[in-house]
Amino acid sequence: MWILTLVTAIALPQAAICDDVAQHAHSPITVRSRPVIERVPLKVVDPVDVIVTQFGDTLIADKVGKVVFRVDSEHEVSIVGRDLTHLSRLADSRMLGTHVLTAQPGSGRVVRITETGFQSDFLHLPFTPGGLAVDEVGNVWTSDSAAGKVFQYGSDGQRKLQVSLSESILDLTLGVNGSVVALLQSGKLVTVFPNETSVPSGFVSSGTTRLNFHPEGFVVGLASDSDGKAMLVKAAADKDDVQRFAGLIQGTSAVAFDKLGNLTLANPDLRAITRVTSHFEIPCPHCGTPVPMTFSPDAPASQQATRRSF
Repeated sequence: MWILTLVTAIALPQAAICDDVAQHAHSPITVRSRPVIERVPLKVVDPVDVIVTQFGDTLIADKVGKVVFRVDSEHEVSIVGRDLTHLSRLADSRMLGTHVLTAQPGSGRVVRITETGFQSDFLHLPFTPGGLAVDEVGNVWTSDSAAGKVFQYGSDGQRKLQVSLSESILDLTLGVNGSVVALLQSGKLVTVFPNETSVPSGFVSSGTTRLNFHPEGFVVGLASDSDGKAMLVKAAADKDDVQRFAGLIQGTSAVAFDKLGNLTLANPDLRAITRVTSHFEIPCPHCGTPVPMTFSPDAPASQQATRRSF
């Protein structure tokens, strides 16, 4: 509600004005402002992973508490899973529910938690797993991190493929068309497809620990700059072209994007989950169409508008 109140007080760019109510365009709005930073009202001790589901819920894995929390759009907190030792990664499936990866030296497991709260061991893994993803049809992807092997398991738990890569694997994230992108020890990225083929797909900084797929269709990695400060880097075709995508709060251990590209950060040092919001959708008052609005500190200062309209 406060966001809409704020928008009415902003002088909108001329490009956003709808002169003809019957036939009008909806140009994106950019407002000169810093992003909105807020702490999620949840007490955590060691948050090791965070994801935002397709329904807009935020799921947080707390390694010390051995629990997975859900925070919905109304900031209501509930517990999704309990007694989950060695928590490592989270993934969500629209059809099959929440998937939790636990990992320890030499073994791991994938736990499936349904929408009704039923918690069961889905996979037992005889290796140290690295990374977790669930595609649109319910296939589960993970890797034997030390051996450099990517595995895909069907929704029934049967292994469907195994692809060997050239290096040990640190993480993986869901790509496009049912593929996954694997992060190798050197910072090299490799895309693995369901037909058991794999192709090099770029680089992130050496020392990157986690991967995420941005909703605009590119891969980012969680890394540190030369001063040791946390940042996101955008994957590039050449390792010398990798660039900083966003600065992060020091101590960030995991990040998640919502469908608009806003960030949620897990930080064990601060024992906090933090949202960084710079992308919004506001309804056109004439037709109700969602109009993209971005807060950017680099945007030109707006001029006083003679009227406030779309």
